[in-house]
Amino acid sequence: MATRKRLGTLLAVAMAVLFVTSPSPAQESPFANGEFWVREGLSLHYQIWYPKAPQGKVLCIHGLGGSTFSWRHAPNFLLPAGYLVVAVDLPGFGYSARPTGTTHKTENRAQLLLEFLQYLDGTVLPKALAEEKWYLIGHSMGGAVALLMAMEEPERFQATVLIAPALRRPFSHFLKILTSFPPTRGCWTTLIRNLFLSPSRIWHFLEKAYGRKVKEEEFQGYVKPLRLPGTARSLLSMVNTASSLKLFPFRGKPHPPFLLIWGSNDRFIPAKEGREFQRIFSDTPLYLVEGASHCPMETHPGEVYPMILEFFKAPKTHSEASGPISPYLRTR
Repeated sequence: MATRKRLGTLLAVAMAVLFVTSPSPAQESPFANGEFWVREGLSLHYQIWYPKAPQGKVLCIHGLGGSTFSWRHAPNFLLPAGYLVVAVDLPGFGYSARPTGTTHKTENRAQLLLEFLQYLDGTVLPKALAEEKWYLIGHSMGGAVALLMAMEEPERFQATVLIAPALRRPFSHFLKILTSFPPTRGCWTTLIRNLFLSPSRIWHFLEKAYGRKVKEEEFQGYVKPLRLPGTARSLLSMVNTASSLKLFPFRGKPHPPFLLIWGSNDRFIPAKEGREFQRIFSDTPLYLVEGASHCPMETHPGEVYPMILEFFKAPKTHSEASGPISPYLRTR
């Protein structure tokens, strides 16, 4: 009986270690400009690009399954315009740590990144640039994080771009309950690793998100970090803690100017959800990128980033625009 009790205790400890802690999947960044910020044992990976003559600074936050790779086109457009660019890997993705628990809640991600910006301003960036306000760009899941950051500390941000923001719970409540049962967690982790994170499934996911055929280098940019140890366990924890973001409590509260960008053929989050956003933030313009799916900043960078730059240069003008959805008009 005592032996059985000791075994039970050892098993409980092992399970706790397995599901609560997970080191960073990478000791070094695979990128020449990649760095790590460590907060209370949590390692956050990011890439940073410096312009020749800095005039502003931008934080880019990826969506579900993405990483800093999702923003590979951003420096080509933002650096020549004088913007310092930082792309960050959210916990559980890219080359950041693979934690479990409440780290994956949108509110906690937003708070973590607000502290990350404090670190950059206080330790990494030159003083003159550190005193400037940040610009935010968030895609899908990262759009919800960017929105919360902007609402939590609006005085820190010059403007915020939300690309097809995912504001609703990405997983059903029933699935959340089903995957929370401790004895089945190992099975669910194995299922996620072998099925949903299989190369063929990732390729299919990308084709749907891009709305076109996927190039080999695009596939490799996504599959490498998603196949790192601990990803499946971290994703399972995200399923257990994910929640919807309600917009109504934000009505009337101060916020930096917002810009919504959506692909007209988005198969993950329909553009009509932009109208829901505009009911709360009526001064927010929404531009459709014709023919694009869920990742217009990757598939249509030549249209998306000039639109963002125009918004950055005159955010007040854009924030005062009327509410109806407008198509993106190609310029030059």
